[in-house]
Amino acid sequence: MYGYMKKILKVNLTTRETEILPLEEPFARKFLGGNGFAAKLIYDNVPPHADAFSEENMVVFAVGPLNCTPVWTSGRGHLAAVSPQTGMFVDSNFGGSVATMIKRSGFDAVAVTGKASSPVYILVDDGRVAIRDAADLWGMTTSETQRMLLEKEGNTIESACIGPAGENGVMFAGVMCSGRRISAAGRGGIGAVLGYKNCKALAVRGTRPVETADADALRTFLKPLFPRLKKNAAPLMKVGTPIFVSRINSVGKLGTRNNMKETFAFAESIGADVIEEKYLGKKIACLHCPVACGKTVRVPEGKFAGCSVKMPEYETLYAMGSMLDNGDVVSIFNGNAMCDEMGLDTISFGVTVAFVMECFEKGLLSERDLGMKIEFGNGQIIADLAEQTARELSPAGELIGMGSDRIASHIGKGTEKFLHTVKGLEIAGHSARGLRPMGLGYVTATRGGSHQDARPVYRPDDPENDPGFEPQPLYCMRTQNHSALGDSLVLCRFAFERMFGMELGENSHEEVPLIRHVTGWDMDLDELMQIGERIYNLERVINVGRGECRSREKLPWRIANEPIPDGPSKGWYCPDGELQTMLDRYYQLRGWDSNGIPTPEKLRDLGL
Repeated sequence: MYGYMKKILKVNLTTRETEILPLEEPFARKFLGGNGFAAKLIYDNVPPHADAFSEENMVVFAVGPLNCTPVWTSGRGHLAAVSPQTGMFVDSNFGGSVATMIKRSGFDAVAVTGKASSPVYILVDDGRVAIRDAADLWGMTTSETQRMLLEKEGNTIESACIGPAGENGVMFAGVMCSGRRISAAGRGGIGAVLGYKNCKALAVRGTRPVETADADALRTFLKPLFPRLKKNAAPLMKVGTPIFVSRINSVGKLGTRNNMKETFAFAESIGADVIEEKYLGKKIACLHCPVACGKTVRVPEGKFAGCSVKMPEYETLYAMGSMLDNGDVVSIFNGNAMCDEMGLDTISFGVTVAFVMECFEKGLLSERDLGMKIEFGNGQIIADLAEQTARELSPAGELIGMGSDRIASHIGKGTEKFLHTVKGLEIAGHSARGLRPMGLGYVTATRGGSHQDARPVYRPDDPENDPGFEPQPLYCMRTQNHSALGDSLVLCRFAFERMFGMELGENSHEEVPLIRHVTGWDMDLDELMQIGERIYNLERVINVGRGECRSREKLPWRIANEPIPDGPSKGWYCPDGELQTMLDRYYQLRGWDSNGIPTPEKLRDLGL
């Protein structure tokens, strides 16, 4: 079987036992890798009643058939578990160099269950597995942890680790992955699950080769695709994702001041032009990536003054910038770097702080409650708040660490109307009021308020021509299936979509020879499309077992009831009536019943 290492590693931290399972071809062909493997392992091993913070929960690191091949941007991996934020399946894609080392170490997935009696890290070294004491690593930041693991295990080691946020059970703690470009698997609180398990890190090293079915045909196939990738990714190569700030603001769809409005007066102050002109350092790329959308920035003042740190992505500029009504880009540099050090998801952190700011502004939280003032426009507090949240150093930090949904339940007094969450997960920086697909996309996303299932699309004629709600169910279904496929191969979303488009459909025919040249499988487009659909349905089945149904498919009150108040997209929103109509059609297209449950017939058709 080409493209695979043919082994899955299971580690039980309670018993300290390890087990190596064979990866059979029928399993690999049905679920492909990455996201698909993670979903199947969690479905098979985590009972529907199991809490996120339980020994039964499983954290899966998975790679795909394209890892360690000449395919560009194939150095990424996938991480999944049951989320403490949503109680549902959650997955997060990560870059850096960790995924490549997992595969070269001899495994297609590493699945972690149980709970260690004291802090440990897992070492996977060219097929050999050890569980090692991590007492001296506990409390360290992520960069300190990664440096210490290099000292302990040698300078060829790569690691995925948690910071103080994961150790202390912050609901949106993430996992930081090493490499030339440090990468976060941020969403859904998987870092908190590892913290509960007393697992500080997965450290990996490998030298094993990966065989492809036809290396010459693969190189020939890839050659004409490179100009397309280079052309379509050119803006990302130059400055990275901050290019989206001004673009999205110009069409009136940039969440501002806890999404009370969607135009930000200081968008230019936190966008690509100012970063490029004043602060940009060098390009940094995940392993085997020619796009290099990552950059470094020079920090002139604040917590990281004088340092060169990772440039914040668009989502972070939104969450710590416009959502906080904060036009101080340097404060975002500091906040982003602190979140990385602490192991915090920048989206959930920033959006939660925005929620707290609105509660403070409206007198529903006081300075006495928080131990400080948390006001819109004050970016100087972001880095301190991130550390206080991760280390539980203040009343404000302890409160923010709960995540905005739990804070609203704690406060009451109508604060649920200020939430910007779906199913407990804070919404990313793509408007559910102004982008017609995203209202439906967020509520049907298996992970909640994430833009990585149904994908945002910005049209050249936006907002002059409103596409309306009618075409969105089909678009959402196709992009969700395509996302599941790309995350199972595993490819970077930027490259995958810029080479093959956004939707899984007839335009996906070029993906078939790509997979064939790597695996040797005589796959056609119908089988490929069914794989994406199968994986997305499997995630839904996991969630249905945990209570997912139509009654949970809800948008935040503001998105459903308050039209955008000003700007180019003034008046746009997603009323519940439109959402219900879209849901009816979406469930129909999916082959699910009217309550959003996959039918037995559909599951049989998909081999589930």
